[in-house]
Amino acid sequence: MMKKWKPPAENSSSRKAPRLTAWAWGLRGVFFAACIVMSLAVILFEYEPQAEGTSFRIGEPAPRTLFSPFTITYNNDQKTEELRRQAIASVPEVFVVDRNTDKAVTAQVDNFFQRLHEAKAAGTGKQPAKADELSSALAPSTLAYLGQEPVLEEARKGVQFLFERSFLPGLFTAEDRNRLSHEGTQKITLVNQGDKTSAESLVYTGALRDADEIRASAGMLLPETAVKKRDLRQAVLEIFAAVVRPNIIRDSAETENRRKKALENVVPVQETIHKNELVIQRGVLVTAKEKRKIDLIQKKREETQILKKWSATAILVFLTHLMFIGFLLCFERRVLHSWRNMLLFQTVFLVSLAICKVISEWPGSSPFLMPGALAPLLLALLAGPRLGLSATFVMTGLLAPLGGFSNEIILTVLFSGIAGTLSSFKLRKRIEFLRVGLAVGAVSFTILFLWALYNDLSALDAAQRGALGFINGLLVTTPCLFLLLALFEAAFNLATDVTLVELSDLNHPLLKRMIIEAPGTYHHSLVVSRLAEGACEEIGANALLARVGCYFHDIGKMAQSHYFTENQLGKYPSKHEKLTPNMSSMIIINHVKDGIDLGRKYKLKQSVLRFIPEHQGTGIVYFFYRKALDQAAPGEIVNPGNYRYPGPNPQSKETAVAMIADSVEAASRSVREPTPEGLGALVRKIINDKFTDGQLDDCDLTLKDLHKIQESFVRNLLAIFHTRVPYPEKPEDPEKLDLFAQIGHEKPPVRTR
Repeated sequence: MMKKWKPPAENSSSRKAPRLTAWAWGLRGVFFAACIVMSLAVILFEYEPQAEGTSFRIGEPAPRTLFSPFTITYNNDQKTEELRRQAIASVPEVFVVDRNTDKAVTAQVDNFFQRLHEAKAAGTGKQPAKADELSSALAPSTLAYLGQEPVLEEARKGVQFLFERSFLPGLFTAEDRNRLSHEGTQKITLVNQGDKTSAESLVYTGALRDADEIRASAGMLLPETAVKKRDLRQAVLEIFAAVVRPNIIRDSAETENRRKKALENVVPVQETIHKNELVIQRGVLVTAKEKRKIDLIQKKREETQILKKWSATAILVFLTHLMFIGFLLCFERRVLHSWRNMLLFQTVFLVSLAICKVISEWPGSSPFLMPGALAPLLLALLAGPRLGLSATFVMTGLLAPLGGFSNEIILTVLFSGIAGTLSSFKLRKRIEFLRVGLAVGAVSFTILFLWALYNDLSALDAAQRGALGFINGLLVTTPCLFLLLALFEAAFNLATDVTLVELSDLNHPLLKRMIIEAPGTYHHSLVVSRLAEGACEEIGANALLARVGCYFHDIGKMAQSHYFTENQLGKYPSKHEKLTPNMSSMIIINHVKDGIDLGRKYKLKQSVLRFIPEHQGTGIVYFFYRKALDQAAPGEIVNPGNYRYPGPNPQSKETAVAMIADSVEAASRSVREPTPEGLGALVRKIINDKFTDGQLDDCDLTLKDLHKIQESFVRNLLAIFHTRVPYPEKPEDPEKLDLFAQIGHEKPPVRTR
C-alpha cells in the first residue's frame, strides 16, 4: 500500500527559526571566536616589523646619536662565559690512587721470592716455573743468580725499597702524563683511598711521574749496598721493571660532577642600560660593546612595536566581528540560525582576506592592488545587497592593518566595496562582470587620485597611483569574483541570478521532458511563472527566482501525469474514479516527493528545490477531502491530516507568491467570463483562504504586499484571458466581395479547374 510522503527534517525548518537555546548561542560564540583567531592568523602571518632607517656597524661612525628609550637589564653573556671558564679551570681533575694495584704488585713479588726460598731450602736448585709471569719477564742469568747466591733477602729488600720510593706518591700512565703536560695542567686532586677512609690532596703534577719514567730512573734510587753489587743491582732493577705499573687512575665522572656543581654556582653577570642613557654619539666609531647595547635597544623596540601592533590588530578584528554580529542580530537574525550561512560568510571573509594578504606581501606588489571589494561582491551576489554592504564595513576593518592603517587604503576599500555592491544589483549575465570591474576600478582610481592631489602630488603622479586602483578593479577583483563565485555556488549549493538565468532556459532537460510527458502541467507552470514573476516585481522580491522556481515546482507530476486534471483529456474518464479518496490524495501528495527526487537527480539548486514542497505548504487536498466526507458512513470521522501536504509552509516571499499563483491559475480555469471584478473576487478569496489557513505565517509578506499581489494577478489574468472580436465570415455572394475587400481583406483567389 502506498504511504504518504513526509519531508526530511531539514525541509521542515522554518525561515523564522525558533528561539535558540543558551547552548546553541554558546556554540555560535565559539565559532565566531575561532573565526577571529583565524582572521588574526591570516593578518599577522609572517609579520616582520619595519627595520630602522639607519643601521650601526662595528668599526664605522655612528650615523646618529642614540639614547636608550627605556631601561634594559640584560645578562652579559661574554662576562658570564668568562666566569664559567674560570669556574671550570678552578676545579682540578680528580685522580684516584688505586691501592689495589700496590697490593697486587706486592703480592706478586712476595710470591716470587717465597718460591725461590722454598726451592733453595729444598736444595733442589730448581728455578721458578716459566709459567710464572714475573719469572718469564726476567733474564735466565738473573734467575740463575738469584737461585745460587744468598742474596734473596737483599734483592727482596731492594725491590721493596724501590716500591716505597715510587708507589707512595703514585704513578701516572704515560698517556695521562703527556695530556696534562700538553694542556698545561699544574695541579690535580689526588684521592688516596684507604680500606676505611679516603683522603684527597691538591698535588702538583710536576711531583708525580709515570711508570716509564720511574723505570728509567730506578737505578738512581737504589741504596749504596745494592749499587756496589752489580749482579744484585741488575736483578733488583729487572724485577722492579717487570712488576711496576701505574696506580693513579683518572676519575672522569667525579671530575665532571665537580665542574658541573661549580658551573651551577656561577651567577650570570647582569648589566643595566638606564632610560635616557647616552649609548653612542653621532660620528663615534661603533665598538662591539656599544653594538651589543644598540642591538638590545633595537630588539626591545621591535618587540614593543610588535606587541602594540598585534594588540591593536586583535582589538580591531574583535570589534569588527562584534559589530557584524550586532548587525546580524538586529537585521539579519536568520543568518545566525543557519550554520551554512555563518560558514559561508566567514569563508568568504577568510578567503578574501587571504588573497589580500598574499597580494600585499608579494614582492614588488602594492597594497593598492588588494581586492577589498571582493567579499562584498561575493556576498551581494550570494546573499543579497544588504549583506554585501555590511561586508564592505567588515572588510574595511579587517584590511586596515594590512594597509598600515593608511587613510587612502581605508577609503578605497570602503568606497570600492559600496560601488561594487551597487553595481552588482541584478547582475544576470557573465558580460556584466565587466560592469562591476569598471565601477570598482573607477571609484578606486578616483579615491587614490584625489588623495594624492590632496597630499600635494603632481597630477601625473596622482594619475599613476590612481591607475593601480583601476587595475585592481578590472584585472584583480573581476577575475577573482568570476572564479570564486562559481566555487562558492557549488560548495554551498547556492544560485545567483546568473545561474538562475541559465536555469530559465526552456530547453532545460527537465522542461523538455515535461512538455512531452505532462503537457498540461508544462503549460500550467508557464502561466504560474508569469503570474509569480509579475507579483514579485511589484513587491520587490526576486522575480527571476520566482519565475525559475515556478518552472520546476510541479516536475514531480511527470511520474504519474495522467492522475492530474490538467493532463487528462475530457473524453476519457478520470483515473481517480476507481480509487478511494485516501488513495487519490496519497498519489497527489506524493508528487512533491517525486519532484524533489527528480530535482536532486538533475542537480537543481536548493533555492529552486524549495519551491516544490513550499508551493503546497501544509494545505489540504480539498476535492478528495470533501469526497471522503461525502462517502463517510454516519458517525465516521475523517481525519483532515491525512489529506494535507507535509509542508513546510512557504519560508520566503517568492515561494509564498508561487503558492498563491498556483492556486489562482488552477481556479481561474473554471471562470467562464473573466471580468476584473470576478477575477478580483476570486484572487481575494484564495489569498484570504491561504491567510486564514496559516499558510502565510512563516513568510515575510505584509498586508500591503498581499494587496499588490492581488492587483498584479488580476492584471495578468486579464491579459491571459483576453477576448478577441469575432471575425465576420467571408461572404459567398460575389456582390459583397467588393465590400469585404474595402475593410482590408484581399479577394479570395478564384479557383480554376
